[in-house]
Amino acid sequence: MHTTHQRKSTTLVHKSSSNTFFLFSNPSTLLVISMACIFFVSLVLFLSLPSATDSRNAPHAVKPNADAPPSISPAIRQACKATRFPSPCETSLTQSKQVPPNPTPLQLIQSAIWVSSQNLHTAQSMVKSILNSSSGNLNRTTAANNCLESLRNSEYRISRTTEDALPHGRIKDARIWMSASLLYQQDCWSALKYANDTQMVNSTMSFLDSLVGLTSKALSMVFSYSIFGNNIGLWAPPKTERDGFWMGGGGSGSDFRGGFPSKLKADATVCKDGSGGCYKKVQDAVNAAPDNAGERKFVIHIKEGVYKETVKIPLEKKNVVFLGDGMGKTVITGSLNVGQPGISTINTATVGVSGDGFMASGLTIQNTAGPDAHQAVAFRSDSDLSIIENCEFLGNQDTLYAHSLRQFYKSCRIQGNVDFIFGNSASVFQNCQILIHPR
Repeated sequence: MHTTHQRKSTTLVHKSSSNTFFLFSNPSTLLVISMACIFFVSLVLFLSLPSATDSRNAPHAVKPNADAPPSISPAIRQACKATRFPSPCETSLTQSKQVPPNPTPLQLIQSAIWVSSQNLHTAQSMVKSILNSSSGNLNRTTAANNCLESLRNSEYRISRTTEDALPHGRIKDARIWMSASLLYQQDCWSALKYANDTQMVNSTMSFLDSLVGLTSKALSMVFSYSIFGNNIGLWAPPKTERDGFWMGGGGSGSDFRGGFPSKLKADATVCKDGSGGCYKKVQDAVNAAPDNAGERKFVIHIKEGVYKETVKIPLEKKNVVFLGDGMGKTVITGSLNVGQPGISTINTATVGVSGDGFMASGLTIQNTAGPDAHQAVAFRSDSDLSIIENCEFLGNQDTLYAHSLRQFYKSCRIQGNVDFIFGNSASVFQNCQILIHPR
C-alpha cells in the first residue's frame, strides 16, 4: 500500500490497486475509517481474465474423443453465453455428459461445477506427486504443501456450494463460496510459481491454469443466475471495472448494528501460569474446540498476558471465539517472515484462521518482524462471516491479510507501513483506526 502523506492541515488520499479511494480528513495521526469506507475486493476480476484453456487444451484436461464431436445442445449453448469464452465452456459441458435432456438452469450450473470439481481432484493428485518427489527440497515442499492446503479449501467451498447453497436457494452464498474456490486454485498456482524448477511442476501449473478457467466459467453462470434467475436468455458475462462498471454505494451505513455478541460464557480459559485448570497456550485451547460443531460457539477467554506463539484455527474448527482482556493487555505475538527458509507469506501469520464464524474481541495480535523482513503477517483470515471488534493488529509489511470470503471489523486499530491491509475478501471496516507505522 503506497500512501502519499501531506502536511497536517491537508487531506490524506490513498488510491488502492482496486481503484477504491479512501479519504481521510482527520488532522491527527490516527486515520479513522467509518462505515462509509468499505474495503471490497471482488474475485469477479478473475472472470475478465482468459485462462490457458480459452485458447488451448492443457495437459490432463478433458479432451475431445477421436470420433466426431457430439452436438452442442441449445441449453448448453445459451448457458455458456454467461461466460466470456463460450466455446470452451460448450466443449467441457458437452463432453462431461452430465447435462440431462431439457436441463434446468440449476442443473446446468451443477454440471459446470461438477466438471471443475473432477479436474480439482486431478490437480490434487498431481500436487501430491510433486510433494512425494520433493524430499530434500525445502522450497518445493513448502510450495506443494501450501498448494494442497489451498486445493483442500477450494474443494470445501465447492462442496458447500453444491450441497448447502444451490439446493436451498442461497445464491449469494454460492457466489461468495465459488469466488473463494477460484481464489484458492489461483493461490495454488501462485505457490508453485516460486518453485517451478521441474517439468512436473510446470505441467501441474498448466493444468491448474485450465482448472481456473473451468471454475471461472461455473462462477460466471452462478453470477448470471443470481441476477437473471431462470431467464437463461438474459445470461451474459458479468461486467467488471474494464467495462466501466463499479458497484453502487449502499449509503453511509450509519444504521448498521452488527457487532460482537454480549454475555458470552467461556468454554476454555488461557492464562500464563496455567493455574486453575486453564491452558497455558492459546493453540491448546483451540485444539480443544469440537470439530464441525454446527452453530454453537466455542468461547476461549484469553487472560491478560503476552503469548509468544503461532496460532492456527483450521477449517474444521467453526465458531471459535477469542475473548481477551483488552487491547494491549492480551497480546499474541510472533515474528515469522518470508526471509526465513521455507516460509511463504501465508505461513507468516501470527494468528491464521480458516474455520468459519470466527470472532475476536479485546486483544492485540502482532508480528514483530522488522520493516526489512518484507512480508510478515500478524492476522490472516479465511473465515466466512467473521466478526472482529476492539482488536489491534500491529506489524510492518502485510499486517492484516483479509484473504477471502466475508469479514467485518469494528473499532479496531491496524498498523503497518507496506501493503498492510490486503487480500481478496469482501470486508467492511467500521470505525477503525489505520495507522502508518514509520519505517
